[in-house]
Amino acid sequence: MDYTARQIMLFYREAIRQENAEQAGRILAANLGFSGGKEAQRAVKALLGGKS
Repeated sequence: MDYTARQIMLFYREAIRQENAEQAGRILAANLGFSGGKEAQRAVKALLGGKS
């Protein structure tokens, strides 16, 4: 199956958007990990579905 240039560009833009969102999540996680405190505890609790 051949893809059009538009389809390839749309796929590429979506892939980049997802990578950027994942990187932003990693940055926030590192920031929370280093800063600690109640905000970090709340984040971990939310990630574990309220357990912890």
